[in-house]
Parts: sequence; C-alpha cells; structure tokens
Amino acid sequence: MTDLPSSDDENVGLTTRQIDEMSNSSAFEKMIETAFLRDLLEQMWFGRSEIVDVMHSSLDAFGFDLVLETTSVLRHVQLKARRRGGRSARLNINTKLSERASGCVIWMEWAKAADRNSLEIDYRWFGGQPGQPLPPLGDRVAKHAKANAQGVKNERSGIRVLPLGELERVSGIEELADRLFGTTGG
Repeated sequence: MTDLPSSDDENVGLTTRQIDEMSNSSAFEKMIETAFLRDLLEQMWFGRSEIVDVMHSSLDAFGFDLVLETTSVLRHVQLKARRRGGRSARLNINTKLSERASGCVIWMEWAKAADRNSLEIDYRWFGGQPGQPLPPLGDRVAKHAKANAQGVKNERSGIRVLPLGELERVSGIEELADRLFGTTGG
C-alpha cells in the first residue's frame, strides 16, 4: 500500500496550486464576464434604480456575447479581456456585430487584487450612443491564426482587426453604464 501524504505534509500543494487562466480559459472567461455583470447590475440597481435583462448568445457566430436590455435600451455586446500589462494591442471583431442593435465592444483589462481574492477590472469602450449603430470597424481584415497546408494564413472575411487605441478608456463602471444606456440626467 502506498503512503498518502498526511494533512500536515507541506508538500501536498493542494492549497497553493495556481490555476492557469489559459488552460482553463472557458472557466476564466465566465468568471470575468460574471465580475463585469456583477459590477454593472449593482450600478444599475443601486445607482439608477433600473434592472437589466441579460441574455447570453449560445453561438459565437453573430459577433456578440451578451444582449443587455433596460426598459428603453437594447445593446448587443462583444466582451474582450486581457491581463493587465498584456501585449495584445488589437481585437478581432466580427462584422456581424455591426448588424445588431446598438452593437458595442467592452474591453476588460484585469488583474488579481493584491489584498484579496478578487479581480480588479479597467474598462475600455467602442460603440455609439444608445440606439446608434456600431462605429466603422475599419478595413483591416483578420487572418487565421494557423496556416493552411501551403503555409498561407487565409483572410477571415467577416472579421476586422480593431486597434486597441480605437477604444476609449472609461473611468469605471458608472461611466461604462452611461455609455451603454445613456446618462441619467442628474
């Protein structure tokens, strides 16, 4: 019989294991989305006395992840995220987002809070006013990440490359709520 480590054995490592967000990307993406929705729904509830209906896309074919709706505004939202200090300086955006009601892109730059087990998120925005279409995505067509058998990376005709500089920094969730749903007039 093999000896199992006792609970006193410091080499077990179960409590100090680091979870890699790349090898658990689906779970990590869901956590970031949930953190964003928590912040937004709290802002809308407590700051505006409004509720937001949240609908999730079941397909990644139409250019959006979420549909957010209040009594007066409907938004199709593409979420993007990277680690704070990450090197990626461009986003691939599906052109079908332009066909959706008030399409927009929210970029979340995240870091683990130093003093607690939670995320700190900075937001950037690309979109128009409520009821307005998505601004033009530009003409730069994205290419497939992997080459074909001939070594050529083919174009992805329905995907545009949007430089990170095209997204506006927002000061926090209150300003992001204003971008999504308009100002409250107060």
